[in-house]
Amino acid sequence: MAANTATSSSASAQRPVGTPKPRGPVSVIVAALIGFIASIITSLFIGVAIEVIGDHTWWKGKAIEHAKAQVIEDLGYIELFPKSVLVPDTVAFAKNMVRLASKPWDVLNAPAFFERTKNANPTAPAKPMQRILQRLLAEIARILELLLYVTQDTAVRLCVAFFALPAFAMACLLGLVDGLVKRDLRKWSGGRESSFVYHHSKHYTAWFLTAGFSLYLAWPIGGFNPAWMVLAFAALVAISLSITVASFKKYL
Repeated sequence: MAANTATSSSASAQRPVGTPKPRGPVSVIVAALIGFIASIITSLFIGVAIEVIGDHTWWKGKAIEHAKAQVIEDLGYIELFPKSVLVPDTVAFAKNMVRLASKPWDVLNAPAFFERTKNANPTAPAKPMQRILQRLLAEIARILELLLYVTQDTAVRLCVAFFALPAFAMACLLGLVDGLVKRDLRKWSGGRESSFVYHHSKHYTAWFLTAGFSLYLAWPIGGFNPAWMVLAFAALVAISLSITVASFKKYL
């Protein structure tokens, strides 16, 4: 018992100060899930903020129409690819996701609240404080309606990201095989190791996998086919993963 305690204490003493403890598979999955939820919440916040700013600058009071158009446009891109490796009917799947995202709003009867706010007569006689409250209520209703359409658009874009998973899986496989070949060539030709290249390329691989997802969810401008973004980030993932595996240490 004392020997085991001494062994564990000596092992902990040999560990360099500041070195992070290795994480298990459960903690990695939990961290990935938390990051996924945080990306969605961040994209919703950024999307609504852009629509509100655009309502006063670029779109001049037509932010709601713009948000609706974004949902229709992204559904149109999905209609260009009616089948997927993961889902037989991509259009029906995306529309079901939109209905699922809108269900809490329907339960709260939010659409009726939006209509009542729009149909309120701002010229009706009222006290100054009542007019301020009415104007504030109208602005809150407008922001909430923007949040509704941004939520629907985020649901559609999540579907696109889900449909793109096979492309990223193929990119990872391609990068892994190419990197292993380069690693063997370096190993048997006496090439030098570079931990600097390995650690930085590993960091960029994870960044390309997550940044493309987050960027697409928060992308505010229409007229951009998401297939190009998927292609660009899949290629970057393949290249960075190939460099990571190729620069991994020669001997285990």
